[in-house]
Amino acid sequence: MIDQDRAPEANAILSKYHAGPEYQGTSASPLVTFEISEIIQTINLEKIAKNTGWSALVATPGNRKRTLIAVCLGAFAQWNGIGVVSYYLTLVLDTVGITESFDQTLINGLLQIFNFGAAFSAAILVDRLGRRTLFIWSGIGMLISYIVWTACSAVNSNTGSKPAGIVVVVCLFTFFFHYDIAYTPLLMSYPTEIFPYSLRSKGIAVELFAIYGSLVIAAFVNPIGLENIGWRYYIVFCVFLVVFLAVTYFLFPETKGYSLEEIAVLFDGPSALVEHDEKSERFVMEDAGVQSDAHVEKV
Repeated sequence: MIDQDRAPEANAILSKYHAGPEYQGTSASPLVTFEISEIIQTINLEKIAKNTGWSALVATPGNRKRTLIAVCLGAFAQWNGIGVVSYYLTLVLDTVGITESFDQTLINGLLQIFNFGAAFSAAILVDRLGRRTLFIWSGIGMLISYIVWTACSAVNSNTGSKPAGIVVVVCLFTFFFHYDIAYTPLLMSYPTEIFPYSLRSKGIAVELFAIYGSLVIAAFVNPIGLENIGWRYYIVFCVFLVVFLAVTYFLFPETKGYSLEEIAVLFDGPSALVEHDEKSERFVMEDAGVQSDAHVEKV
């Protein structure tokens, strides 16, 4: 309705269903005022997005940081070691002496059920624990899992120790758990949060390019590495995980509890919020025909 120049009717509908009893029959509900301002802002941003070029991804320091995070996140998702255990689980289990088809299939099936539970739990907790917290927790957990995994693989390879092989299987589960708590729920949602509306689709496209570009390279490199140097190939991912953890710690901001406008402040400075407030106020006054003082004073 707002897009079709029927703002008063839209205001009446929102007031009927969203305003509290004390605001029924009026247009002064701060919630309705805020909702209309968001709708109008989104419609205007859609128009802006049509004229936004790819160069905008690197046009400002804030956008360059957003783009760097998207590229890093896409690459990290494939080079943190998940590609080895996801696509070459059979080869991994072969290196520790688990070669029976039944045992390998059982471990694979249990991993999938375990992954679902871990990812589901993380999706529920993401707004309680925070995005940055989960990324750092994930990075530390994956690093420790890979270090223990590498050491036990070396022991099993040199001595044939079955207990060491069992520890490797345990490390598979702990690694997947720590991957699932961050990269499964946040791989797409985190970049969606940090990019402004006009750049969101382009930012996600850049991240997907990083994901699939890394995946193509890993698909050729991982089997060669596992075949030629065996467990020593895991050391590569231990080094990568240290680097990824450092980048995450220094580059990824916490977005928990922030509105999209407040997230913009994290990248673009305080002026981003001021500009949004001024635009929202003007849109509400000129286009929606509602009282804007409620938006300023109460919302």
